Amino acid sequence: MFRRKVSVFVAGILALSSSLPALCADIQLKNPTNKPFNRPKVQAPTWQDDILLVMPDMKADKDEVNEALQDVHGTVVATLGDARLKMLVVKCEKGQFAKTEEKLTKDKKHFKAIGRNYRFAANVVPNDPKFPNSWHLTAMNCPKAWDTSKGGAKIAVLDSGCQAAVADLSGKIEKGFDANTPAAKALGAILMASGSLPGVTDLAGAIAAEASSGANTDQNGHGTWVASAAVAAMNNNAVTAGIAPSSTVYPIRIADAAYGGTAMTDDLSVACAMFKVFTSGARIVNLSYGGPYYGFHNPAIHAPLHQIFSEFYYARQGLIFLSAGNDAMFDGTPNCPYINMVSAIDSSGTLANFSNYGTMVDFTAPGKGIVVTDVNGSDKTVDGTSFSSPIVAGVAALILSKNPLLPNVAVEQILRKSCVNSTPGWNPYFGWGMPDAKKAVEMATLGL
Repeated sequence: MFRRKVSVFVAGILALSSSLPALCADIQLKNPTNKPFNRPKVQAPTWQDDILLVMPDMKADKDEVNEALQDVHGTVVATLGDARLKMLVVKCEKGQFAKTEEKLTKDKKHFKAIGRNYRFAANVVPNDPKFPNSWHLTAMNCPKAWDTSKGGAKIAVLDSGCQAAVADLSGKIEKGFDANTPAAKALGAILMASGSLPGVTDLAGAIAAEASSGANTDQNGHGTWVASAAVAAMNNNAVTAGIAPSSTVYPIRIADAAYGGTAMTDDLSVACAMFKVFTSGARIVNLSYGGPYYGFHNPAIHAPLHQIFSEFYYARQGLIFLSAGNDAMFDGTPNCPYINMVSAIDSSGTLANFSNYGTMVDFTAPGKGIVVTDVNGSDKTVDGTSFSSPIVAGVAALILSKNPLLPNVAVEQILRKSCVNSTPGWNPYFGWGMPDAKKAVEMATLGL
């Protein structure tokens, strides 16, 4: 009976695709002609002007590190991580922020990364619900992929929480963790797993999760929209389906705001969230926040965060997907090997009018007119790279669900080889292109 219902659902999707423009079934990417490759003027983000995020060198003597901090009158107000990957939250003496930052940055003997606590907004351009056709599912070739894999791999969604009570996400959202509170950040070292393999959990991590109120509610909406784009259930008579409809979400709240308002996060919340990812069992992370040049993808601006990102990628075999941003700007930030940045296209195969592009882009995916599930269970149509990013993360979940033993580099290689693109290889608009879910699942099944 279940298979029959699935067949009916898939047939419905295919019938829907036949009524849409032909490009939705076999989309062709087109390079824009009005997007220059010059660096625009970018407004720097704000930051907390009395806090520095400090990563001591693992080999540095602990007493010498403390003396170096005392020398600049810095006070450690919280500690995250363990000896291998430790972050100190340092409160600076009033009026001495710049001098403290400069002095600690120059002290390479004791500190490997110093960063400010920058603040960024979610990458979303919401619309009213007008266009109920989920064109992105056929564009990504999902109905054919679902014949072989519907997902199952867990995705950690770092956002405003996820509304677990809606039908499309029912039974798919774990309790999660709220990293957006002072109490969560003060938990510090117990957020770091002691193991070295993906998915390892420990007693400390479990205690931290239990102490948190969780993140399976969402008053803002952004996290729910992101989660449903990736994993919304299929064949349940509710709204639409996600790219990986059998996958689950570990929600971590890094931002909050009233419904539809601008959800803001900062480096410290993201760092706290990433430490919790180590104990969550998720190998896939989606982060739909940032901006051009100064965004979380820039290791020069967010050096402490990148210590954590690289640890998750290289030591834990994790995969991180970031949205490219909605400023319609060229971003010449060098490409980061342990982050996958995703631009957005519209239903014509053109770079979305809001999408950033440039050297930092790895993939593209639909990001305009995307039907998602709202916090009240109704449909909502949204625009933004906030949604192209979890769509690609969803394809990664399909791959890992089919072959859980694949290393992260193999998953990325499959994504690349499955892509359709406007030109052979890589380009600054679409990266390696738009992954084809069916081809990706086939490669995960048969091998590269």
